[in-house]
Amino acid sequence: MKIRLKVYFSGNMWITPADSQVRHLPSLTMDFETLFQDLENQLEYELDAEMINRLEDEERERRAKLSIRDRLLALKRSESNLELRGTIRGQRSLVFIIKNVGKDWVAIEVLEPQEIQGSVICPIHAFVTLEIPQMSVKESLGTAIGEVSDHDLQAFSGKSSLAEKVNLAFVLRDISRRRKNVRLHTQTDMVHGTIDHVGSDHLDVTSGDVRRVIPLREVLFVQMV
Repeated sequence: MKIRLKVYFSGNMWITPADSQVRHLPSLTMDFETLFQDLENQLEYELDAEMINRLEDEERERRAKLSIRDRLLALKRSESNLELRGTIRGQRSLVFIIKNVGKDWVAIEVLEPQEIQGSVICPIHAFVTLEIPQMSVKESLGTAIGEVSDHDLQAFSGKSSLAEKVNLAFVLRDISRRRKNVRLHTQTDMVHGTIDHVGSDHLDVTSGDVRRVIPLREVLFVQMV
């Protein structure tokens, strides 16, 4: 059986006698506009989600590569006079403020214990643990991917510290050149004297009439006196 449907055109309207529904042609245009807008919104949402996932992956990768030096440097840049507690080899516990961070060392102002209060140069390898206040943990992780901090802007403008680029041997050679008296602490001993020579992996300390050769890897911290 065949059913015939008659459609009449009147002005700008299509009229179907079967149900007498009327559709204005402009409404078709509006439907297409809505459809395309929905498609654009969906595409934009998916692109945003993809970008967020990519940034999160890059941020996880960045954090996985962080070193203790990176954490100390981030804290020094973000907060001045922040008190930290750390344990170095030999189970020595220090309360200190970061003053500067170099390539493989950190200059600190020791607050506790009393017997080593003052300016100290500490190789980063000497740290066993580092306690960071909970409120400063985020800052210690550095600048997240997709963000720019004030210290990043300083670095871009060439104002980053020169000390960040020099190693421990360079600093100790400068102390030696100035003939500063030091207390040099190792895991088993403390030597009071002057640094007379710094090699690539060792230094000479003269204490009284005795000159001692100490590997740099054995140095826990150098206290200025």
